Amino acid sequence: MHRTLVQLTKICQSIERSYNNCNFHYHVYSLQPFTTSSSMNFSIKRDPYQNVQHNPISVTVHYLSYVIEESLDTGDPRAGLSVHTHLTKLYFNGYTSLWNKLLNLYCKCGQLAYAWKVFETMPERNVVSFNTMVLGCIRNGYALQALSLYTEMGREKNVSPNHITLAGLIGACDGVLVTSLHAQAFRYGWCCNEYVGSSLVDVYTKEMHLEDAVRAFHEIAELDLVSWNIMIDGCVRNGSKERALKMFARMIQEKVEFDGFTLTSVVKTCLESRNLDLGMLVHGSALKVGLSSGTPISNALITMYSKCEMGMTSAKKIFEGILAPNIISWTAIIAGFMQNGQNEEAIGLYRSMLRAGMQENDFTFASILPAYSNMANLEQGRQIHARIAKSWFGLDLSVNNALLDMYSKCGDLDEAHLVFWTMGNHDKVSCTTMITGLGQHGKGREALEILKEMESEGLKPDDVTFLASLSACSHGGLVNEGIWLIKTMVDVYDLKPRREHLSCAVDMLGRAGRLNEAESFIKDMGMESDVFAWEALLGACRLHGETALGEKSAKMIVDVQPEGHVPYVLLANIYAEQELWEDKGVVRENLVVSGSKEVCGCTTKESDVFAWEALLGACGLHGETALGEKSAKMIVDVQPRGHVPYVLLANIYAEKELWEDKRVVRENLVVSGSRRSAVVEQWKILVEVNSGVMYVGSVMVHQAELRIVTLQSFSSMMD
Repeated sequence: MHRTLVQLTKICQSIERSYNNCNFHYHVYSLQPFTTSSSMNFSIKRDPYQNVQHNPISVTVHYLSYVIEESLDTGDPRAGLSVHTHLTKLYFNGYTSLWNKLLNLYCKCGQLAYAWKVFETMPERNVVSFNTMVLGCIRNGYALQALSLYTEMGREKNVSPNHITLAGLIGACDGVLVTSLHAQAFRYGWCCNEYVGSSLVDVYTKEMHLEDAVRAFHEIAELDLVSWNIMIDGCVRNGSKERALKMFARMIQEKVEFDGFTLTSVVKTCLESRNLDLGMLVHGSALKVGLSSGTPISNALITMYSKCEMGMTSAKKIFEGILAPNIISWTAIIAGFMQNGQNEEAIGLYRSMLRAGMQENDFTFASILPAYSNMANLEQGRQIHARIAKSWFGLDLSVNNALLDMYSKCGDLDEAHLVFWTMGNHDKVSCTTMITGLGQHGKGREALEILKEMESEGLKPDDVTFLASLSACSHGGLVNEGIWLIKTMVDVYDLKPRREHLSCAVDMLGRAGRLNEAESFIKDMGMESDVFAWEALLGACRLHGETALGEKSAKMIVDVQPEGHVPYVLLANIYAEQELWEDKGVVRENLVVSGSKEVCGCTTKESDVFAWEALLGACGLHGETALGEKSAKMIVDVQPRGHVPYVLLANIYAEKELWEDKRVVRENLVVSGSRRSAVVEQWKILVEVNSGVMYVGSVMVHQAELRIVTLQSFSSMMD
């Protein structure tokens, strides 16, 4: 008979394993004549709740303990209810450890109400019971209840707080409570404990009390890796880069093995201090101990190399060495290429990320949108906007700000307005971006309306906002409003105008032809030695043909900065436009004598696309067909798929009424395969030629404003 039962049990166990992916195995289990420990453990792992409910086995402490442990692994508190019932009915009064396990299950599964019931009805409570409940309250966001339990511990018989109690409470409190708990820890002699000490260091650094954190750190008797990591990271968080590095050096001296978290904090220090040499040493240490392939340290290294000059090659190598790059890795390398002006590489990586099945987050969208802004690629920028609309990140402030910037730089002000007014809320960046976009397109009054809206929303404009507003007034010819902005900046917001604000005001007066007022403004504001202000005035003198004041402005610039070439170039252009050829020749001679390598009106890099685009735009302004054709050819030779030379040359032909030539250019544009994209109405091109700047068109402040094409003219040409 016994042999038959054993065989039947084995058959039932075999059937149970066959149905291990079905819900029928409980019924199979209940058919077994008797159970073995292996079959019991297998069934518990399948579903602890069902087993406690249905299995006809004798309930033991071992069995209930095993059920609770398996429930913790699955995160399902239902089995706890059944265990709770068994504990109550079968009078397991002497098994406090079992009650504590049940209490821990409820706390970790978020069932704090059941946890309180268990805690209040426990036959006997010890320090583990209190600690479990205290940590459970903290984990579920009830810090005050945790403090109340801490007070109750002092009244409980044979129960006193220990280092776990204090460490948990310290991490959940701030301000005066931390100071009080610190005193309690000192009273009980727990300050030297690594858990309590590390909690004190962590909370003090988070509250920016670095000196208190350092004192708590030095009180720890045996420093472990966690203590060192918290201290170093806290120094970085508080901006104390030197102290963080000293801590790291001391850590190495005491032969404490660092990990990826340690190196990540040190790399952050190198990043903030732009110390590439030290960062490379840290990178070498990571390679030496085999930590360089870790994703967190790799992400930090990518960001560090990206923000240091000539570091993108290293950043890309690190990225390619990550076995499983996460979204942070992808975003870091994309942002790095974009910040270094390599927009096409950033876009290529973004597409690779999508092909890899990675989903963007808000930082990814905010990082890739500026690449489309810089390339004035409105079509693809709209595609990114569509992806944002399908995600939950359409409400994110940083993403909306990036969209504002993209649409403004691509010339689609209607869409920029729509994004701005449909945003849930604005910040200074939102308003400043919108003001900048409107100002660049000559819509000064609309820009000032945004400034008023900003003030009505309770946002205080800063110096960057005022600079954008002043620039908008300058482009829109709103001189009186610009002067009012300067006064408001000083009188209302107590902001001291920087040289950029004052130079912009000079530029604004100069554009409006109020040159004498601009000169008086320079003197009244104590800007006689400011080269930028005089350059702005000199550019305005050229625009309005004011020779005498131009000569004076050029002299002031040369007195302050004799090695510069800009005053010679601008003054020579003034003389040329006034047909004062002898004076122009003298200026050219003075330019040579000054030792400047810059020669008026020419470039030394024929392959510089931007220089030829600037020259081509200048030909359009002055109707120079022959030189314009040469410039367009030079651009096409370097960038055959670009659309800019065709557009500019077509505009020159249109102004000369050379319609047949314009038609040929249009056909060449189609043949070249250049994609249609919106072009910014006004491009500001700052052309670097060796160590100097080539100015074309009308010079305002430090950059040449070159109106190369409007959206309307481009659309009409394509049509």
